[in-house]
Amino acid sequence: MVQRGIRGGNIRPLSLSEIQMIDGASLEILQQVGLRVKSERMIQVFEAGGAEVDRAQNIVRIPEHIVKDCLSKAPRKIVLGGRTDANDLALEDGRAYFGLGGTPTPYTLDIDSEDFRPSTSDDVVNTAILGDALPNMSFVMSLGGASDMPHETAWLHEAALMLRNTEKPIIYAAAGSEGAKHLLDIAAAVTGGFDTLRRRPIVTLFSEPLTPLVMPSINEAMIEFAKARVPIAYAPGAMPGASTPITLAGEHAVCNAECLAGIVLAQLLSPGTPVLYGIHTSVMDMRTGSICYGAPEWSLGWLMVGQLADYYGIPTFGSGGVTDSKVPDAQAGAEAFMNAYLNVAAGINLIHNCGTIAHGSSGSLEMGVICDEIINYIRRLFDQIEVNDETLAVDLVRRLGPGGHFMAEKHTRTHLGRGEILHPKLFNRQAIADWKARGELSAREEAKSKVKAILQEHKVPPLPRETIEQIDEILKKTCETMVPKGSA
Repeated sequence: MVQRGIRGGNIRPLSLSEIQMIDGASLEILQQVGLRVKSERMIQVFEAGGAEVDRAQNIVRIPEHIVKDCLSKAPRKIVLGGRTDANDLALEDGRAYFGLGGTPTPYTLDIDSEDFRPSTSDDVVNTAILGDALPNMSFVMSLGGASDMPHETAWLHEAALMLRNTEKPIIYAAAGSEGAKHLLDIAAAVTGGFDTLRRRPIVTLFSEPLTPLVMPSINEAMIEFAKARVPIAYAPGAMPGASTPITLAGEHAVCNAECLAGIVLAQLLSPGTPVLYGIHTSVMDMRTGSICYGAPEWSLGWLMVGQLADYYGIPTFGSGGVTDSKVPDAQAGAEAFMNAYLNVAAGINLIHNCGTIAHGSSGSLEMGVICDEIINYIRRLFDQIEVNDETLAVDLVRRLGPGGHFMAEKHTRTHLGRGEILHPKLFNRQAIADWKARGELSAREEAKSKVKAILQEHKVPPLPRETIEQIDEILKKTCETMVPKGSA
């Protein structure tokens, strides 16, 4: 049965006329400024679709009518598949789902030493297992990269490890056209063939331009996914004041143009290709040069993304549960809650980066567990408040009268069972004496204990032996073709 996520999309800071102004600015940029496309194959797609091409500079200019025609062909609803249909996700109508991890981070906050170290394949496996076990994580990315693998194919090893260690959908990048073919081959091996992969895609391609307005050759991966009609999450990441105007409106005008260009490319290749829209409204701290994931402007940007995507009728890819803090502390909790909550309020469908810390440079398994609890709270905050005769309970108040006691009443038991009051699974509500008796554990220590228990006890059903052999053969052939001889 397909999951139905948290119903969000209830905060709209911009008026319709303001959204139309951003849309108009983006269309003007696409038609008059254009974008530099660093791939002859992609240039040919745009040119065949009617775009104006300046081959001397590899500039592609896209008229408004092409953009609007392609938007009309992009699906309004996307269903992602897990290994079992209990893990399928319906991306529609502002329904939100969270995912553990993001793009592979170079460092991992070690759960034992509590210090940073280079990420390895083991971290990819542990992230997948933890993401599979946590109830509020609906898809999986990574909280670390496979630095112990050849860098030319590390990303494919990471994707294969995730597919072997979770039954939930994954989102991952691919290195160009050839890399995308290998990733699709592995995903098809897991699902039992390309027809099944197309119907219930277990993998979504993560792709992004080089802001401002450059489409690199590595984005040829989009060609293969569009031909296979497997979803693409296209998400520019800006540096306001550096790669875009510093204003939120100017940043979104540029990045929205980039998003629209990605949608056009996919629809020109294969009309009806499922595409997710997303603008990562990064913030650059001018004092340090750091890209800040925990900044309030980051969260405001997602509210704008939600409105733009709703205007175009395209499912969305966002980022929440992430922090600039270097450890799971008060700063981490405040920032992660802020951006996770506002992603849901924006109506973003897929929200990745739970457990990512240190402005995207490290992963933390215990922060992933804390994010799972944060999502518990967010679910409750977005639950509909029911006002009817049963919930008003006037008859009960009349019967018990002044000074009455409600604890032993059936009405109380019934509504407790229905989740009227949230009972945390991680955060502590004990009395001081009880908390001291249990060891005075902080939320981080509780999360660390939960991570270790999950990694020891949670068992992901293994893939069939013949499927694992297929994956291993694909990885072997990929290494033979993509890794230079003599490389470690």
